[in-house]
Amino acid sequence: MPLIEVKVYDTRINDETVPKLIEKLTDAMVECTSEEIRPLTHVIVEGVPARQWGTGGEPHA
Repeated sequence: MPLIEVKVYDTRINDETVPKLIEKLTDAMVECTSEEIRPLTHVIVEGVPARQWGTGGEPHA
């Protein structure tokens, strides 16, 4: 069972973008493997507040 996890700023996703991401990421997995993997592919899209995100030891907000 493939699991694709995506974490992005919460301001970059909404009720319209999440289903699109799930669809396109699943399509990419199928394209790279086989159609049989589609019903087994799980996608989690998580929005993270900028204050909880950091890079290189520095917070983003």
